[in-house]
Amino acid sequence: MLRHKNIEYDEDELYSDEGEDYAEEGGYTQEDKDNFATLTPVVRAELDEAGVPTTAKQIEDALWHYYWDVGKSVAYLKNSRTPREGKQEAKKEEKPKSKFEQAAEKADEVPFMTSRTAEWFKGVPWTNVPCEMIGQIVPAEPEPPRIKLLGGSSKLAKLAEERRKKAAAAAQPAQPSETDSASSLDRLTKPKDVKENVAPVPKAEPKKYAIRRKRSPTPPPKAPTPPPEEPKEQLPSLRSSPSAFGRALSSSSGQTNGTRQMALQDLLGSSYSSSPFEGPSPDDAVIQKAKAQQASNGLAKKTEALKIESTPAAPSQPKVRSKGLDVASLWNEEKSKRKASAAFVVIGHVDHGKSTLMGRLLLDTGAVSQRDIDKYKKQATELGKASFALAWVMDTGSEERERGVTVDIAQHYFSTDNVDFTILDAPGHRDFVPNMIGGASMADLAVLVVDANQLESGMKGQTREHILLAHAVGLQKLVVAVNKLDSTTPAWDQEIFRSVSAEVLKLLKQTGFTEENVAVIPCSGLSGENVAKAPAASSGAAWVSKEHPTLLQQLEKFAPHLTSIDTVKKPLRLQIADVFRGGITNPLSIAGRIKSGNVQVGDSVTIQPSGETATIKGIEVSGEGRDWTVSDDIPTLHLVDIEPQHLRSGDVVCSSQKPVKVVKNITAKVQALDSLLPQRVDIHVGRLHVPGGISHLVATEDARGETLKKKPRIVKAGQRAVIRLALDDGVPLEDGDRIVLRTDGSTIAAGRIEAISL
Repeated sequence: MLRHKNIEYDEDELYSDEGEDYAEEGGYTQEDKDNFATLTPVVRAELDEAGVPTTAKQIEDALWHYYWDVGKSVAYLKNSRTPREGKQEAKKEEKPKSKFEQAAEKADEVPFMTSRTAEWFKGVPWTNVPCEMIGQIVPAEPEPPRIKLLGGSSKLAKLAEERRKKAAAAAQPAQPSETDSASSLDRLTKPKDVKENVAPVPKAEPKKYAIRRKRSPTPPPKAPTPPPEEPKEQLPSLRSSPSAFGRALSSSSGQTNGTRQMALQDLLGSSYSSSPFEGPSPDDAVIQKAKAQQASNGLAKKTEALKIESTPAAPSQPKVRSKGLDVASLWNEEKSKRKASAAFVVIGHVDHGKSTLMGRLLLDTGAVSQRDIDKYKKQATELGKASFALAWVMDTGSEERERGVTVDIAQHYFSTDNVDFTILDAPGHRDFVPNMIGGASMADLAVLVVDANQLESGMKGQTREHILLAHAVGLQKLVVAVNKLDSTTPAWDQEIFRSVSAEVLKLLKQTGFTEENVAVIPCSGLSGENVAKAPAASSGAAWVSKEHPTLLQQLEKFAPHLTSIDTVKKPLRLQIADVFRGGITNPLSIAGRIKSGNVQVGDSVTIQPSGETATIKGIEVSGEGRDWTVSDDIPTLHLVDIEPQHLRSGDVVCSSQKPVKVVKNITAKVQALDSLLPQRVDIHVGRLHVPGGISHLVATEDARGETLKKKPRIVKAGQRAVIRLALDDGVPLEDGDRIVLRTDGSTIAAGRIEAISL
């Protein structure tokens, strides 16, 4: 059902006489009367020539409705006064009668028993009936039968009646209507699609709107002729002639000295033009010349100009040239002079104090000043999170600070007298496990942070999964930091520390960590006890310094790692962990850990899987500029000669001479953490994660690598298996890369790549 908005107007709005000149009698203004007096004789003269009789009223109505247009008025009056010929409507052919009409006609017929049939029985002897008893037989007319069509449907009968009425109305001849001035003028307002001699269809009442103003008459009023301008009176000049002294000052010194006076046009050799805008401007001349040259060129030249090769290249930056250094030899010479370096990833359940502990470590080692901590504390207090001031050292994003949760890997550097450390603070929330895998794959060791007051929640949450993932990516050394011992009841309770340590060590041993590569350190990140400084002997944590080193001391103990010269000489392999803008002079920079090889400023590298090449413009390691870097470093590379859309996290920067292959099918040997079937999975290789699926379960193996069963239907949790994976997209992978398989937010397997195929 359509709904129409009912707009109510006031009487004043509909029939307002404001601004209208209808003061004269009859609705005509003085201007209208003048137009009638001027144009009526013209129309009458043309009608008299055509022999069309009209009245003055009809002429005035035509001029009024056609807005003083003489031509249209004459044509209308001619057509309205001339009888139409040859337009009589042909009689419509009679249509065959329908069944409804035939049934109606039968109903109107005379019944079969009439008075005439009664006369047949006169004089007929009746058997055993005396003559005196035979009387006049008058038949009674029976009741006419009711018309019942199609089962007596009243609706169909009604339709037949309406159709009969329509046929009767169409059969009647049309009555000619009287043609007068009013009816003829009414035809002007009828739409063109309305047919004559057709019963009008009732229309909805139109909405009321404000009265439309009349148009201005066709002959516009003549503007008054302006009066001629009076000649201006010539006033006498009141200036006096210059004095002799004034003439001497105004005269040129060149004329007095007898020298020739030179103008700028004499120097330039151009003549003075009285009208400087006579000719075309210089811009118009250049445009006309370009148009003429373009017109002279053929279609082939235009097509050639549209080709990409013909477009002029953008001015490129100065080419960065390589110094051609023997990086392997230089690294081997400086190896004994340089301090040891190590990168460790901080893992553990969410809200166990990882970021706060790292902020305390940076503050106590001097990497962050107390002034910065005070500023963070003031900002955190305004948000009602004063205890998060130390965590803000690592959580630099606005979203991380507002939510109090680490989202991406936070990277920071600090140094001691013996080691240069790189902190990789991984997120603890289960939604950001892929980021944790990427951070763990760049580290040399791990720091597992455990809340002494919430160990059970951590074991049910991400503490267990982070331990499994750290072992899956190849980390062997792990430091367990039992945090928040200052908030236990009682504070620094040694029994609580021992119970927590025993449970964590049990899980680590089951996962595959050896006892000599695991250390447990009691500490408190918020207060700073036993982080970088040992607790005071008078405090409740005095027993800690007697049995355990500080967290920093344990990190220095686990830090040294060996980098062989053979690894440095291998082809370059660096997985991109982050793509960012390094500064005004370095608009495109990447960061990541070098798996093998070396690179120096000026080298040309290839980015896989895009296959684009780039040039190394600059190198930074731990915030310091260098000419070269080698494997196991986490440098920042500033690139040129490449577009940002060709760089993504997870891509591999490799040597142009020996680039890594892009593959879509791999064979891997994995440890099942859950049941495995041919199914869809997400494959994680460091910062790279790509969707795919397990296409085949090749075999199951024992701990020694011997085959137990070929083509198993299912691989149960805890079993070792060889599987084939099909990736949705081609990615850069090599033999020996560590992979993690996840599905539906949980880790189901981890292992190494055994073989690849394109």
